[in-house]
Amino acid sequence: MNRPVQLTVLGLCGILTLTVVSCRRAEQAQVETETQADTLVVEGETPAPSGTESPTPATQATPEATPPPPPGQPPAGTPINPPQSAQLIANQPESRINLRSGPGTSFAAKGYGLVGDPVQLLRSTTASDGTWYYVRFEQSGAEGWIRSDFINVAGRATPLGDRAAQSRECEGLMEALVFTAYYDANGFHLVRFTNLETKNTFDSPLRRQGSNNQGQPLYVGSASPPSGGSYPVQLTDLSGGTPRSGSQVSLVYSDMSATGTCQ
Repeated sequence: MNRPVQLTVLGLCGILTLTVVSCRRAEQAQVETETQADTLVVEGETPAPSGTESPTPATQATPEATPPPPPGQPPAGTPINPPQSAQLIANQPESRINLRSGPGTSFAAKGYGLVGDPVQLLRSTTASDGTWYYVRFEQSGAEGWIRSDFINVAGRATPLGDRAAQSRECEGLMEALVFTAYYDANGFHLVRFTNLETKNTFDSPLRRQGSNNQGQPLYVGSASPPSGGSYPVQLTDLSGGTPRSGSQVSLVYSDMSATGTCQ
């Protein structure tokens, strides 16, 4: 074979080799894109209202999405009856959590929610990557699927009962928690905690447990935050048993302590 022919063949082989390598790199990049977490954090932007369409950053790859179920077809999964109250959670308070048209990351994102948004759990199903919930946002009414690790099922406090709704309150700040203690003519009966970062809420019912050496009534209970575990709660009525506007309470929760002022 003469030299010009040899050079031509070698050039063709080089082009083919580069093409194969490029294809393999593209395939690898696609796999990496599909394994990204199902949250989106956008720095420096003002979040849109929950349940609205989420803008896609210019630098974010958009894999082909699975189409939603046909119109009129009910969502998949097992109904939750009655619907259960929950809140959205994530490791970072500013995370946007995708609301998808189906139970999987291959389904199109039709909007997003923010950490702390209250939702109603309507249905549940199990997919290859875990449990998914079909939810309805309480404020906007938007519906869609969110994976269970972005939903706080147990930590959200139930609506206040009649006794608490008719009680007076004492409020205080305990690190990243705001606490509200409820009291009536029979004494203190409930403490509600609110996390200032995640907006999650959880309660501790109280029961009377005598008085301290100063004659101040003591109340005890326990609280279970969304992160798990159960921690003791102790409230001391510093008024001596006659709480009123301007009097104070002392609260100990886990290894934290603070005082609160009654309204």
